[in-house]
Amino acid sequence: MAPAATSGGSSLPSGFSVFITFPDLLFIFEFVFSYATTLLYVVHAVFSLIRWKSS
Repeated sequence: MAPAATSGGSSLPSGFSVFITFPDLLFIFEFVFSYATTLLYVVHAVFSLIRWKSS
């Protein structure tokens, strides 16, 4: 007899435990790094534009 789809040891985490699994922690770092990189790029572009206009 085949096991039911809902029974077994592997199930998806629910509640707060979703945020404490290791792959999900990597996603948090990816979002933070991409935000910081985009912010630095925008700051660099603004200061480069100011420098270009003043020369």
